[in-house]
Amino acid sequence: MAPKKKAARQKKLAPEQGSLPVVLGGDEKIEEAALDIEKLNQLNGLLPEPGSLPSLVSAGSEVSQPEHGAALLEELSRMRQERFLTDLELATKTKAFDVHKLVMASCSQYFRELLQKDPAVRRVELPSLSPLGLATVITYAYLGRVHLSLYTIGCTVAAATRLQMPQLLQLCADFLLRELSVQTCVYVWNIAGAYRLAAVREAARRFLLENFAEFAGTAPFTQLTLEQITAFLQDDALELPSEVTAFQVALRWLEFDPKRLRHAAGLLSLVRFETIPAPQLVSEVQPVPRMMLDPDCHRLLVDAMNYHLLPHQQNAMQSRRTRVRGGRRALVVVGGRPSLTERALSRELLSREAGGSAWSSLTQLPAKSFNQSVAVMDGFLYVAGGEDQNDARNQAKHAVSTLCRYDPRFNTWLHLAGMRQRRTHFSLVATGGQLFAIGGRSAQGILSTVECYVPSTNTWHPKAGMELPRCCHASAVLPSGEILVTGGYISAAYSRSVVSYSPATDRWGERPGLGTPRGWHCAAALGERAYVVGGSQLGPKGERVDVLAVEVYEPGSAQWSYSAPLPLGVSTAGLAVLEGQLFLVGGWNEAEKRYQATVQRYDPEADTWEQEEELPEPTVGVSCCALTLPRPQLPRQRHGDSAGTTRSRAESRSSSVTSGVNSV
Repeated sequence: MAPKKKAARQKKLAPEQGSLPVVLGGDEKIEEAALDIEKLNQLNGLLPEPGSLPSLVSAGSEVSQPEHGAALLEELSRMRQERFLTDLELATKTKAFDVHKLVMASCSQYFRELLQKDPAVRRVELPSLSPLGLATVITYAYLGRVHLSLYTIGCTVAAATRLQMPQLLQLCADFLLRELSVQTCVYVWNIAGAYRLAAVREAARRFLLENFAEFAGTAPFTQLTLEQITAFLQDDALELPSEVTAFQVALRWLEFDPKRLRHAAGLLSLVRFETIPAPQLVSEVQPVPRMMLDPDCHRLLVDAMNYHLLPHQQNAMQSRRTRVRGGRRALVVVGGRPSLTERALSRELLSREAGGSAWSSLTQLPAKSFNQSVAVMDGFLYVAGGEDQNDARNQAKHAVSTLCRYDPRFNTWLHLAGMRQRRTHFSLVATGGQLFAIGGRSAQGILSTVECYVPSTNTWHPKAGMELPRCCHASAVLPSGEILVTGGYISAAYSRSVVSYSPATDRWGERPGLGTPRGWHCAAALGERAYVVGGSQLGPKGERVDVLAVEVYEPGSAQWSYSAPLPLGVSTAGLAVLEGQLFLVGGWNEAEKRYQATVQRYDPEADTWEQEEELPEPTVGVSCCALTLPRPQLPRQRHGDSAGTTRSRAESRSSSVTSGVNSV
């Protein structure tokens, strides 16, 4: 019998360099097939050069799976729950959690530094953290999201702070800001203070200040400590419908607990009774029994009434209690002659807040005024002299000696003793608690006299006069208290002359002269320097020309220098210093022979002039100053009305508070 033939076996090929495994379908065997490298290179050679056929052949692109990140986090979280590959145990006093070192180190600076020092560590004790806080932190690390509530935010912030997780702290800060309301603001304020969330604490403080009247009607208000309510009543930024509300709020806190009544005089001394109009003191403060029966509280009422009854003494009685809350600095323009009504003088006082652009009517002068001088002292605006009628021939025959005082707190005017001489085209400055009227002219001619107003006695007193009569000049008070008098019209010519007056010695002295003669100009002190701005001088043919050069006086060296020139020359304009910058308002331009409504702003740091929002109409002979005005009266709120309002204010604030937590 013939032997059986053996089944032919397929010869196994030795793998060649460059071979790859070939996967066959079904039950077919996986074999390695040799790649023909030479053939592949030939195919690659058929491709065009990169960039030669961009419309036909792509240069390649990056592809991604948007769900990969979320899926990866979910899978890591499952692995942690299954304790698969976990290599670190985090332990509180009562509970332990298994985690992955890599995950925790990726979002916690605390674990990164710990594992850098000892990569082999297997267990970390965290006895100061609560299990709930640590669990929340771990959830955030694995999923990038976390459930927060006012009940859990404290332990979460504590854990995030301890483990140095700034991104989670920012989420907590944003959550706290969104939850701000009159019911929660104190809790948020305390949480932020305990864990050094400075930006959140400041936002909560501002929220309380802005909504204090409504907050005072809630239960958390009655739980404020003496230190806390004291801080609020001391704060200038506290927003209330009126100071009477501050009095009522303080009483409510005191009367909630009889033990607090021993602090009555101290707490009520923070109420600014002097800023409450006298009729309201009588009708709303005096009837409260404590204000009449408690000697210390009664003294507060008597002091406030005396303040109102002795208006000429108020300068010496100014204090925190006489200052309105939330005062806003504003540019104030006084009187002048508008171009649209050239023959009629203005009684208007216009104001524009610092940083604002819109002009609004503040009040009206007791009488029309032109070429007057103004000064601000002890928070009051003083308006002196000038002319009460238009004088077409400019002979100063309508010069007046009047002095009146404007109180922005009550929007009232007080007529004061008039100057000893009628004056127009003069200067008025405040220094050492007194006003000084210098030079000028009247119907009798140019003046060299100086007089001083003393508020406490409501009287004017003569002082040492200048050597030469002078008008159309400008004055500024130097840091030393001396008065610098510049230029003006002297001996029938515009002058470079500069003199200084010392109120302490009542003596005059010569100073280095201006580089450019000028009159009808302005001067103001800004920082350690005095600036001389605008005005006019005589040209080659005897005509008046604008002076664009701005000169700067350095008291230390007693030298003059130049800063950036004016874009537009003006005379008889107003000049004021507001927020560290100069504002030159209105005036007459000789080049165009036109009244001006222009407001020119000078920035000393950049040494540049910019145009601001113009006056409502062109005006000459105008005065200007910076004044602190009270905040517009707030409407009285009913408790519970502003849940939506206060929350929206908090939400608008949350977007701006994005710093401060990373430094914890």
